[in-house]
Amino acid sequence: MPRGKGQIWDHFWEGEAANASHRRAYCLGCIRNEMSKANLSDKETLALENDTSFKDACQKVHSVLGVKTSMVAHILGGTKACRYASDAAKTLAKRLRGKSQGKRERSDDEDEDEDEGSGAKISEPKPSKKHKAADRVEKHQSKLKVYKGIDIPFSDKEKKAIQVQVARATASARLPDQWIEDPEVLKLMYMMRTKALDVIPSRKVLGGRLLKEESKRVEDELVERLEGQYVTLTCDGVKDVNKDSLVGVSVSADFKPYLVQLYNATADKKDGDSMCNAYETMIDSTEKKYRCTVVALGTDNDGGSRAGRVKLGIIRPWLFLFPCGAHQGQLVLADYFKCCPEGAETSEDATDIIGWLNNHGYVRVIFNDVQQEQTNQVLKYLVANLTRWTTHSVAFLRLEDLKEPLQFAAFSRRMAIIEAQVGRETGTKGQELRAEAEDRLNLIRDDQFWKRLETLNEDIEPICYATNIMQSDRARPDIVLLAFVGMFQYFRNLPLSRSQLSKAMCTRLEKRWKGFDQKLMITALILNPYEKVARFGPKAGVDVMQIDELVVEMYDKWINRPMIDLDPDEEESELEHRRCRRTEFSTAFLHYFAGTGAFKNWERLKDKFKDAHGDDPLIFWESMKTNRDVYELVDFACMILSIVQNTAGNERQFSQVKLRKDRLRNRLTTEKLEKKIKLAENLRQQHYADGLRDIREARKNHSDDRVVQLLEVPRYDQVLSNPQQDDDYVDAHVGRSRRHLLVNSRRKWRLELKKWTDEAERADQLTGDNTVPPPLPESSASHWLPRSLELLFGRDDQQLEPTSSMQRPRRERRTAYTEEQLYMELLAQEAEDEIPDDGALEGSGDEYEG
Repeated sequence: MPRGKGQIWDHFWEGEAANASHRRAYCLGCIRNEMSKANLSDKETLALENDTSFKDACQKVHSVLGVKTSMVAHILGGTKACRYASDAAKTLAKRLRGKSQGKRERSDDEDEDEDEGSGAKISEPKPSKKHKAADRVEKHQSKLKVYKGIDIPFSDKEKKAIQVQVARATASARLPDQWIEDPEVLKLMYMMRTKALDVIPSRKVLGGRLLKEESKRVEDELVERLEGQYVTLTCDGVKDVNKDSLVGVSVSADFKPYLVQLYNATADKKDGDSMCNAYETMIDSTEKKYRCTVVALGTDNDGGSRAGRVKLGIIRPWLFLFPCGAHQGQLVLADYFKCCPEGAETSEDATDIIGWLNNHGYVRVIFNDVQQEQTNQVLKYLVANLTRWTTHSVAFLRLEDLKEPLQFAAFSRRMAIIEAQVGRETGTKGQELRAEAEDRLNLIRDDQFWKRLETLNEDIEPICYATNIMQSDRARPDIVLLAFVGMFQYFRNLPLSRSQLSKAMCTRLEKRWKGFDQKLMITALILNPYEKVARFGPKAGVDVMQIDELVVEMYDKWINRPMIDLDPDEEESELEHRRCRRTEFSTAFLHYFAGTGAFKNWERLKDKFKDAHGDDPLIFWESMKTNRDVYELVDFACMILSIVQNTAGNERQFSQVKLRKDRLRNRLTTEKLEKKIKLAENLRQQHYADGLRDIREARKNHSDDRVVQLLEVPRYDQVLSNPQQDDDYVDAHVGRSRRHLLVNSRRKWRLELKKWTDEAERADQLTGDNTVPPPLPESSASHWLPRSLELLFGRDDQQLEPTSSMQRPRRERRTAYTEEQLYMELLAQEAEDEIPDDGALEGSGDEYEG
C-alpha cells in the first residue's frame, strides 16, 4: 500500500514528476500572491487548481522538490523565510523541523523523516505490551559537531588564562588599558580566532580586576623574596606630567632594586622633621609588610633630605645612613668646571662644534666625504645626554678621534663649507652665517683647542668612569670608596704645572668625603678580604686595636636595636646574650685580620680562590658560613657588603613613570601606576629567568688596563717597594646609551653647567666651608675617624719623591669604536632635525635642537 502524503502537502500543490521517486511542489502562498488573491486560505487556493490563472501562476513561481526537508526549508528559509506562506504553514514547518533535530518524542508520523510521497512505507513489528516500556527507549547515535580551526570556542579555564595574559602583556608592553578595545586590535584578534572576542576583557576589567589580581600575585612573590632579608631602603622624588611630586621607595636585596611604594607627596612638607617622619613611616611599613629588616637608608643630599637623615640617625642610631654616591660624582664634575674655567670653555667650544656639524646637513656631508677619503669610514658626531654623565666623555673623545679629517676639511674645503652654510641667504643674515662658519672653521684649525680638548678628556674621563661605577646596582660601600679615592689620587698626582687645579680639586673632594659615612665605608673596605688595609697610605696612623674598635663599634650599632615587649628579666637576658655575641664577634674579627684560626689558609689560597670565583668578597664570606665560630662576623660582613650606596634604582623606576603616565594618560592614578610598574618589573625578571630576554652585559667603557690608570689607588706595600710602574695601555670602549635630552649647543651646555654648579653650591652651603678637616689626634682610637683622604690614602712625600715616571701617561689613540658610541650615533640620527642650507625663510643658522 503506497504511503500517504504528509501534512506539509496541505500547503503545497503537487506538480509534475521531478524524478522516478518525487514530484515538484509549488507553494500555495506564492501561487496565491501571483494570482493577486492574498485573502484566500491554502485550502481555498487549492480548490482553484483547474483555473487558468492558477496554472499560469504555477509557471511563474519557483518550485521545490517534493520532500519534507525542501518544503520546510522553503517556508522557513535558511536566512529568509517565504513572505507569502500562511501562518498555519509556518507553524507546521517549525514543528516538523524540531522533530527532525531530535526534539520530539516517538509518534505515529515519525516516518516523515523519510521523503514524503516516495516508495512504500517500511513496516515494523508492533511492540509487545510486556516489553513496551523498554522498547520505547530510543537509542540514537550521538552527533559530532566539528568546528573549523579558528572557530573553536574557549573553555572557562582557557578564558581565565587568556585574560590574565592580556593583563600581563599590557603591563609588559606599557600599553594603555584602552588598547584592548581598539577596533583594529579586535579585527586582528578575530582574524586569528573567531571566538577571541568572547574572552577578551574590557578595558575596565583589564585595569580593574585583572590588574588587582596580578598585583596581588606580584606582592606575594615580593614578600616571599624579601622575607628575612637585610635590605637597603632608598627613596627619591620625581615630578610627573601633572607636576605632582611623586616619591618612590625601593629596597635593594641581593643587589636587585624592588619598588615597594609610590605615593604622591605634593602636599607634604620638605623640612627636616617632616622628612624624618616620612623616613620612619617608610621603614616601618616596609618591615611590617615584607617581613624584612631595613639596615640602611639612602637619599639624595638636598636640604630637607639631608636634615631628615641626620635627625633619623639620632632617633634610630642602629641604621646606616648615606647620601647617593652617584650624585656625588655629578657634583665632582661640577666642581671640576668651577675649578678649571679653561675646561668649561673647551667643553662649550666642543659642544658647539658638535651641534654645528649636526645642524647643517650640507656642511656635514663635506666633512663626511673627507672622513671617507681618509679613513674609508664615516663616524657620527656624538651628542652628550644630560642625565648620562659618561656620554660627555664619550662625545668629546669621539670629537678628538676625528681631529685629523676635521682639520683637513676645514683647510682644503673651506670655501665649499662656507657656501654650504650660507646657502641663498643674503644681506645681514648671510653675513652672520658666513661669520659663524668662519668662526667654527678657525676653531677647528686651532691646534690649541685640540690640546685643551685632549687635556679635558684626560681630566673628565676618570670622573665619568667613577660616576658610572657609583651608579651601578652593585655599588657597595667599599667600591664607592675606592672610586672616590681614585678620583682624589688622579688630581693629587697632576703635574706641577697644574698644581693650582690639583689643590683646588683635592680640597673639593675632601669636602665631598666629609659628607659620607666614613666609618661604614672604611669598615666595608676592611671586611673585603682582598683589600683589608692594603690601600691605606703611610700617614693613615692606624693599628689593629683601632681597627678592631672601629669594626666592633659598627657591629654594636647594628645589633643594638630596641628590645620591644620584654620584661626586665628577658631584657637582662638579651643584654647578656648581646655581650656574648660581641665578644665572639671581636675574637673572630681579630682572627680574620691576623689571618689565624679559621682564616689561617686564606693568604696562601687567596689567588687560587680569586681565579676560581672572582674578587667578589661576598662569595668568600658565604663560604665561611658553615664555621660556627665566625658566624657573627660572617653575618655582619654579608650585611655590610650587601648595602648599595646609591639611589640609581629609583632613577630607573622613575623612567617608567614618564613612559606610563604621559600627556595622553595623565589621569592615571598613583596607586594604579605603582601596580603597573611593579608588574612590569616582575614580568621582566621572569623573562630573564625563562631566557626570553637577553641579560644586558655590564656597561664597560674602558679596557681593564685603562681602568687601572683611570682610578688607580696604590697599595701601601706596593708604593714602598715599586714606586715606578709601567702605565702603557690601550683604550677599548664598550657600552650603550639611552635617549635623553641632548646637549647640542652652547646655550644648552651653559644651562647644564649652570645647573651643575648651582647644585654644587647648594651642597657647599649644607656642608660648610671648603677647608680640609685637620688631622685628629692619632692616640685617640675612638676618634680615628673621620679622617681626610690625604691622611688615609695619601703618599708620604718624604719617603717617595714624585718622578716623571709616576705621572699619568698620555692616552694612546683609540682604534676601536664602542657600542656606546654606536648607540649614540643612532640617538643622534633619531633626534636629528635637518635645517635646510639653501636660504629657506625659516633660517639656516638656527642652532641644532635635536
